[in-house]
Amino acid sequence: MLWLVLIVAHWVAVTYLGFVAFGWIQSKKIGQGAPQILTNWVDHNGFICGKPGHGGAVDGNGNRTLPALRWLHLPKSGSTFQNTVFHYACPGLPPRAGYGPRATPFKLKALYGKSRTLDRTVCDRDVDPTLPGHPPAVAAALGRTVAMFRSPKQRIISAYRNGRHCDGFQEEDKDADWKRLTVAQYATHRGIPGCVTRMLLGGKCARARHVRTAFPADRAVAAVAQLAFVGILERWRESVCLFHAMHGGAPRAIEFGLAHSTRNDGSGALHARPAPYDEAALEGAVDADDEAVYAAALAAFDAEMRTHAPACPR
Repeated sequence: MLWLVLIVAHWVAVTYLGFVAFGWIQSKKIGQGAPQILTNWVDHNGFICGKPGHGGAVDGNGNRTLPALRWLHLPKSGSTFQNTVFHYACPGLPPRAGYGPRATPFKLKALYGKSRTLDRTVCDRDVDPTLPGHPPAVAAALGRTVAMFRSPKQRIISAYRNGRHCDGFQEEDKDADWKRLTVAQYATHRGIPGCVTRMLLGGKCARARHVRTAFPADRAVAAVAQLAFVGILERWRESVCLFHAMHGGAPRAIEFGLAHSTRNDGSGALHARPAPYDEAALEGAVDADDEAVYAAALAAFDAEMRTHAPACPR
């Protein structure tokens, strides 16, 4: 009798873990599974807006032939989008491997070998090695570059909260009272405004004092139109849906987690939009260049939604 009980218990345990792994039920103890992923527009089988996902352009042997992607990681603009990029390029990755909420922690940069190409045992295309950090855009690669954009006011407040983010600065570029700056003072500090504009044109986010290169906003706006994909952080679910509608592949549950690892306000739940920061802290400060770029990104995003994914959720 005991052996029968053990067999039944083992079967129940294995079945339960299987359901968790497939996302059909959720286990709070191990942080896996997410039933809210199984909506009417994306399910475990990768159906997007009620239609099967596509694998992109393929050759006669069934191999995808699109060029390597390049992820432009704009600071404080959705770090977890790397999950979409790498799961698309690497179908062999475990479904929940990646970065962010409810992910099974996995350093995606570990997929690169000495040749700086992705491991072909799990990946069938390449992604330029831009991890970790925030390498700027490369003009010659804009046509295969994907990026997430965020409201400039929200992005700058998030950057302030994340240790006054200033990729590109040296210590001498910071004012003496750097650690005591208010949000508004940080937002207008020399070299901080224009982060996204500069990165689209090949510069670092924060402009060091020795940099003399001009970064005209109109050129950055033109660069947005050349990108292979434009996503909007404030419209995360639509962005993931649009990416797959444009480039193929089936979305996985992990792609819908939106949060930075240092933000613990409960807004990192899957399918949840982060609560916006109070913009009154900026005291009227406006980043005119980045606002122009964001407006162009929004326009491009809406146009692509109408063309490629009109059925994606709004």
